[in-house]
Amino acid sequence: MKEKIEKRSALIRELEEMNAKADSEKRAFTDEEKKLFDEKSAEVRKLTEEIKFEEQRASTMKEFSEISKPAEGKEDRSADTAFLKVEKRAGGVELRTADMTMADGGAAIAPEQFVNDIIRAVEKEALVYPRVRKIPVSGAGSLGLPYEAADASDADWTAEVPSSEISADNTWKFGKRSLSPADLTKLIKVSKKLLATSAVSIDALAKEKISQKLIAAFENAIINGTGVAAANSGNVTQPLGLFTASADGISTARDVETKTALTISADDIINMYMNLRPAYRRKAVWIMNSDILKQVMLLKDKNDQYLWHESLRVGEPSTLMGLPVLESEYAPGGSGTGGALAAGDYVMVLGDLDHYQFAYWKGMDITVANEVFAGKNQVGFYGHTLADGMPTLAEAFTRLKIKAGS
Repeated sequence: MKEKIEKRSALIRELEEMNAKADSEKRAFTDEEKKLFDEKSAEVRKLTEEIKFEEQRASTMKEFSEISKPAEGKEDRSADTAFLKVEKRAGGVELRTADMTMADGGAAIAPEQFVNDIIRAVEKEALVYPRVRKIPVSGAGSLGLPYEAADASDADWTAEVPSSEISADNTWKFGKRSLSPADLTKLIKVSKKLLATSAVSIDALAKEKISQKLIAAFENAIINGTGVAAANSGNVTQPLGLFTASADGISTARDVETKTALTISADDIINMYMNLRPAYRRKAVWIMNSDILKQVMLLKDKNDQYLWHESLRVGEPSTLMGLPVLESEYAPGGSGTGGALAAGDYVMVLGDLDHYQFAYWKGMDITVANEVFAGKNQVGFYGHTLADGMPTLAEAFTRLKIKAGS
């Protein structure tokens, strides 16, 4: 891991030097330089993915472990108190603990000897979900979140003995936002033949896969959720995301528009940084996707210093203006042709994620159904939870919006 991080750092320094040289000579890259720059950039991205892959399993299992801890002072009844709960319905198939391999739709693949591991694609990493404030709720149809709708005015200097009664403050007001539960489900089917004949196990990987997919849905909704029912969705609602402009979450008043049309500049980053009050800035993080980060990595301040600094420690994010950068595959990029920036695009958020509230009404349970799919010789694994979320303090966030061309 250390060698990969050091190699990535060396490549990034080479990219910075190439860019600085072209800037100092006030010219564009030559064809040869452009080819070399793209090759080195691709290698940086490859190393980044490899580092993420090595960190992901530990990070995911740590998150599951924290969520499934019993409440302080209460008995740990693991099977029915854990965030990840597994139930078996009556039926004749006994599941063995192991990894799972299956063909489309759970159909059995040809019998063969399996190794004790499975080659799997890297999951998209949940970087934002672990950082938001989570609230476990039970027994209520919705959760009211009181918030300060208007601040009190400053105190007044008064005489030792005022000539009239001290007037009461009438500006301090509270409002309430509500979170309502929404169902989130995932079903995976596995053939009974595979369960019975596989040399490697099934249910452990099924639980892990479903858990990853449900948390992936949490992550995507926290970033992109509309907060309302989508068209033709049967009134199925979803959380309200950070990149969605809404008076109920982060309004357009918190937007920073780029100074130049269809371009991100160092001034835009500085304007976003200064758009947060210092108290929110201390715990703020940047959220953007890889394509946007690639542009940001080349930005310099007035002293010709790069704004972006790569982390040299495993598990710690790189920084922009001294604040951590979360490079999320769920964050939106340019909506133009080939991912180019387009007018009105939201491309990054800076904010304190303590002010995003995520409420779940029950543990994430996984039910093993032996009978429902018996007619097709399959066993089903149902994953289910109830959750909702939203930004609860708009001034703790700011968003970058791409300016239209003239």
